[in-house]
Amino acid sequence: MTGGEQTYLRVGGGVFPVYGDFMRGFSPLAQDFGGMAVCTPYVYDSLDEVFFALVNLCAAAPKPGLRAHPR
Repeated sequence: MTGGEQTYLRVGGGVFPVYGDFMRGFSPLAQDFGGMAVCTPYVYDSLDEVFFALVNLCAAAPKPGLRAHPR
């Protein structure tokens, strides 16, 4: 779903903000875009790729001893 300039992806019960555009790629991390032409190598080419990565992250069983990152 999109709202204005911000894009959000719903995965299960979670809603994740997605940053970027079709020219620079997409990422769930805002810091991947330091400037108009600067981006990290971790940027996805399409929203489908970001969605797939988020689904895999959410579906993966948590490893013993690891805690969820606090928001």
